[in-house]
Amino acid sequence: LIYNAGIQGCIAVADNADGEPLTIHNCNTENLANQDWDVAFYTRQPAGPQQIKIFGDKCIDVKDGVDADGTKLQIWSCVQGSKNQQWISLTDSTFQWSGTNKCIDLSDGKITDGNVLQLWTCDSNNSNQKWFGAP
Repeated sequence: LIYNAGIQGCIAVADNADGEPLTIHNCNTENLANQDWDVAFYTRQPAGPQQIKIFGDKCIDVKDGVDADGTKLQIWSCVQGSKNQQWISLTDSTFQWSGTNKCIDLSDGKITDGNVLQLWTCDSNNSNQKWFGAP
């Protein structure tokens, strides 16, 4: 699970199709597949940028590689070394897109189930960008 403690919501996807948007949903304590992220930052303590995986072969991906506030996030088939799929876990609990100053952000701060996540300029004081994980 990857969750935002401030809203008690988890990052989820509806299914495993390429282009499926990342959304916020109520956290499922049974750890359903659509919220079961492989977050190496929490389990293997790697150095440097990493992919964040779900369904074994899908990764959090920046749609069309657009480095702009408001760019929607999606899953896509994992491609080793893909710039659009490289994330850094910062000490302030944000996930930063590697090589940019953009972080995973809760669009408009809305906690409604299905709200699509986006990129936004990283701000360590922005609760919309605070993500925690369970290994």
